[in-house]
This record gives sequence, C-alpha cells and structure tokens, in this order.
Amino acid sequence: MGRKKVLLVFTLLWTPLFSQQLPQCPAPCDCVDSHGEMTVTCGGQGLDQVPAGIPDSTIWLVLKYNNLEKIGSHDFKGLKQLKGIDLSNNNIRKISRGALRHLIHLDNIDLSGNALQALSEETFAAPLAAANQDGRRFFVFLANNPWRCDCHLKWLAEKYANDTTVYSERLVYCNSPDNLNGSFVSDVPLSDFKCDTEVTFVDTEQGDDTTTPENDPRVERGSQKPLSRGATIVTILVLAVAVLVVLLIVFKIGKEYHRGKQDTGTEVETRPMIPTRSDSREVYM
Repeated sequence: MGRKKVLLVFTLLWTPLFSQQLPQCPAPCDCVDSHGEMTVTCGGQGLDQVPAGIPDSTIWLVLKYNNLEKIGSHDFKGLKQLKGIDLSNNNIRKISRGALRHLIHLDNIDLSGNALQALSEETFAAPLAAANQDGRRFFVFLANNPWRCDCHLKWLAEKYANDTTVYSERLVYCNSPDNLNGSFVSDVPLSDFKCDTEVTFVDTEQGDDTTTPENDPRVERGSQKPLSRGATIVTILVLAVAVLVVLLIVFKIGKEYHRGKQDTGTEVETRPMIPTRSDSREVYM
C-alpha cells in the first residue's frame, strides 16, 4: 500500500513537468509525436490560412482539404525542420517565391488539386539546392491544376524534356490557352510556350526576400500595356535632351550672374573718394 502511494505521488509530480515540455498544438489541428518526429494534421478544417502556432519541431505538416487560396512568404516561418508538406485539394492560386526559402530539410511538397495556373521555378530553389547538396531526393506533386501553358510555365516543360525526377508529370495538363486545353504539359512543344505580351509581375510580398509566380494569372493580360523597346529608347532620349537643356539654362544664368557681380565690383573699386573735413590731408584723384 505504501509503495502504491509513493508511485501515485511520483506520477502526480512528474506528469505536469512532462506535459510542460510538449509543444502546444494549434486548436484546429492534431499533433502527434511518434518516435521523435512531430506530425501536425490540420486537414479538412475549412481553414483559409495556415494556422499560427504550429510547433517549430514539426516534421510533417498536413493541410489538405481546406480553403487555402494563398501561401505567403511567412506562412512556414520558423518551421525549419519540415520534411513534408501536404497542401493538396485546397484552392491555392498563388505561392510566394519565398514561402519555402528556409525549409532546407524539405523532401516533398504536395500541391495537387489546387487552382494554380502559374508557378515560379524559384519557389523551390532553396529546398532543392539543399537536397542536392545532401544527396537527398526532393519531389513536387503538381497534378490536377489548371495550368496556363505560356512562356511563364516553359521552365517546367523544359524540366520534363530533360526527364526530371523532381516534378511530377502525371496529370499535369494545360487548361489554357484554348488551343492547348487538355494537353499534357510534357507533350506540348517548347515553342508553344509563348506569351502574346511580355508582362513582368512583381511579388509584393518579397519582403526580406518573397515568390511568387512571375505571372499572377488573376491579372488580365489585355489590361497590361508595357512600353515597347523603341518607345523606351525614345523616352530616354527625350529625358536626356530635357536634362541637357535645363543644365544649359542653369549654366547661362550662373554665367550672367557672375558677370554682373564682377561689373559691380569694378565700379566700386574705381569710384573716387571725397576727402572729409576731419582728414583734409588725404587727396584722392
């Protein structure tokens, strides 16, 4: 009986201490630590953004079947131990170029079943470089997205042409333009990945770094009217001439001012002095 009491007291004292060492889990998620690897599952919770407070020790992060539309440059900040991210079956349209930049241990990411039309190769640069350096395999699932097969996705077609082992090829097909609808990206000739108008899109989330795709498909191409190369050159020449004219005017005004100042100074120096009564001995001619 005495031994049982000692064991009960020990358990009551030890349990709170042990519990405090476990990381807290975000309310909509389940956190399971199995053999030293933390898996955080937040699937099917109707989330429209990545939950805050995910433990830094998380190795596997499951966010599938939610309503995520965008992955920002800071959504995975601090989660440097991540090896796998499942973002499948959301409504993701945009992923910042800097979203994965700190995830040097990442082995795979599932982006299948989303609304992606364009994606920058730079998005995967950091984890892919780290995997190559460590001799690990890095893999990206891209199936079942409405890809726009234009110049901004040509990089992916080039990867397929070179037998990539990084990007999934199965069920990666073009949704637009109309003439390529339904074609697998890997089957489209590289010469067909072209844009009617070259448009450069800036990632407003870059911050200390963030990607995005170079082409935000939500921006209508018809509304973009970039300057042609010839118009740009003419504009530069006009500005150069305008600057030159201004400089000449400033130079001329400065020269006239300097000349007038010299003329005033000479008149003062040659002006005869009239002796005063207090000093009649000085004579000035």
